Order: sequence, then C-alpha cells, then structure tokens
Amino acid sequence: MRLLLHACCAPCSVYCIESLRQEGIEPTIYWYNPNIHPYMEYKQRRDTLKEYTKSINMNAIFKEEYGLDEFCKNVINNLQTRCQDYCYKIRLEQTAKYAKENGYDAISTTLLISPYQKHEQLKEIGQQIAKKYRIQFLYRDFRIGFREGQAKARELGMYMQKYCGCIFSEEMSKSAHQKKDEEESARANRDTERRIRLSDCVPNLDFRPLKRENKEEIDFIYNIKKEKYKEENKKELDKEIQNKLFERYIKENAKNIKVIMFKEEKIGFFDGKILENNTFRIDNIFILKEYQNKGIETAISNEILFENEKVNKL
Repeated sequence: MRLLLHACCAPCSVYCIESLRQEGIEPTIYWYNPNIHPYMEYKQRRDTLKEYTKSINMNAIFKEEYGLDEFCKNVINNLQTRCQDYCYKIRLEQTAKYAKENGYDAISTTLLISPYQKHEQLKEIGQQIAKKYRIQFLYRDFRIGFREGQAKARELGMYMQKYCGCIFSEEMSKSAHQKKDEEESARANRDTERRIRLSDCVPNLDFRPLKRENKEEIDFIYNIKKEKYKEENKKELDKEIQNKLFERYIKENAKNIKVIMFKEEKIGFFDGKILENNTFRIDNIFILKEYQNKGIETAISNEILFENEKVNKL
C-alpha cells in the first residue's frame, strides 16, 4: 500500500509512524496546514517535522501555504464549528488531491492521535473525501498511543506546541493564563491607586501584606505587640506567656496584617479588623511612637475602609 499520511506536527507523528511501520506500512509524510498561525508557529512546526522525518529516513512532501487571510474568511461566520467545517476538510481534501495525482492508494492523518480533536467527525470527513477521489481512507484510532508519542517527542527534544493550530485555538489555550494576567493587573492597579491615595494624605506612605516567612517583619511586629501587652497589663508579662499570646495573635490575624511603610521603612502595622457596621477601630493600627499623631493613623484607617467598601460592592 502506498500511503500518504497527512501530518499536523512532528510530536503527533511519532507514534503514528512507528505504529504503521510495525504493520509493514511505510507512509510518505504530507505537510499541508494553512490553519496554523502565526507564521513563526507555522514555521517552527514545519521545520521540526522536516528534521524528524530526515532523522528517521522517511520521505516527506511539504506543500507550503500559510493561509491566515483565507482561513479567517472561511471560519469567521461560525467559529465554534471551524474544525469540522474548514480545518479538517481543507487539509484532507488537499492530501487526497495530491495522493490521487501522484499514484497513492490511501490517505490518513496524524490528527487521529489527538484526544482533543473531534475524532468521529474527522473519521467521517476523511472517508467522504477519500471516496470522492476514489482512494482509500486508512482509519486507525491512534489515540491509544498519544501519551507514549508525546513522551518520545520530549525525549527527542522536539518543539512541543501549546495549542491546536489556529489563532482561535491559541486564544482558548491562553484563557487561563489571560485570566491570571488580568487578576494580576487588577491587583497591581489597586496597589497603585492605594499608594496614590495614601501619598495624597501623607507623602511616601504605603503598606504591604505581612510575609510570615520574613523573620525581620515578624520580630518587628512582636516588639510593638510586646509594648502593647505591657501597656494593657500594666506590668511586664512573663516571656513564655507573651510568646504564646503573640503566636495566637499571628495565627488568627496573619492573613489580614499589613506592614505600614514610610519612606520604605517599617513604622507599624494594622491587623485589618473591620467591624460589622464597616467601621474601623483606630487601636487596631500600631505605629512606632515617633510617628504617632502625624495623620498616618487617619490615612491608613480611611484607606482600609475605602478598600473594604469597594469589596462589599462587588
């Protein structure tokens, strides 16, 4: 049998080729993928396939067509069905056409290995197109070897693509990363606006979340709390009792504690306790004595209430 095997990429080809060779079938690889974008992605996949086929002494035909413009024209009206309506059809049609013109008996595709493709629809389209050109569509369910093929491709150091091929599948694959980027940008924007508001009240004032692994920050808070314990109890507490009180305090409040910074120096902290009526107790702000009564407590408490009010409105 003379088989023309359409290949979407090198990693997906590994198991397909090995499996067919075990059957005694030596396919010719056929590259035709105008649905792969952008061009650097197209080039990377094509060149990886070229290197791989040479390394295993396999014949390969490369039909060059980077078809972003034509692709968009054909899928724009129904993006959800672009795979079966356009991507499968155009590639298998061209493969069958070349096969018929050059004396091949059958066609197949490495797309059959992917658990992410619409397998049954792909099979049906392949059979219909092969029938049209009066050649055979060699169907194999290569999905059983997907993981094995991917592992071997990694061992060989192949370029491993992160999405199916077209710009729309690239967007889908990036959705989780995009969401993370959006969240990080929103957080950074909130931090910037907070710094602006604080600086409007007290220049060079800022605060940041406590890092529990930062011993210097923990010790700084401990020293302030130590004075607070003494003040509350009117006497010096036993160090063991003091340590237990502090450990419990950190355990209960660490997630909400913010370290107050002035000119990049630690000057205090607050533990983020908001009352039910959306008010804030000023004595939950702890500031070194030399920085007290300079408007810092008011600026910090106003900012805490501002942020809390925004969260409650979401």
